Amino acid sequence: MEQDLACNVNKCGAQLTGQALVTACRSVGNLILSHAICMDCASRHGFTSQGPYTCPVCRQPLNEAETGRQLLRPSEEWKSVILCGLSPTVVMECAGRALSFWSYQMTNQMSVLTFLAAL
Repeated sequence: MEQDLACNVNKCGAQLTGQALVTACRSVGNLILSHAICMDCASRHGFTSQGPYTCPVCRQPLNEAETGRQLLRPSEEWKSVILCGLSPTVVMECAGRALSFWSYQMTNQMSVLTFLAAL
């Protein structure tokens, strides 16, 4: 069974289904840290209007190009065409970034669960 992502906003942690807002926040050394935010939190934090924005997780300033809505369960048709026409190098780069994002999210979720279990 595949584990779902959780909203990264403190005090939310809602299971992400359907869509999520994903950010590309910069950290020290231009390392890109992405946050997954449920659509309710995205709306509460002003992501329904035109940018600029502030990430509700890390407080980094963001422009519209650094945020995006992501389908979390895309259709088979969407998956069939989204990477078509791209070179294998670009496809592998995209896959690597997606795996890094997933790993970062799962590590964060495990940290939160460990912290909560210790309370």
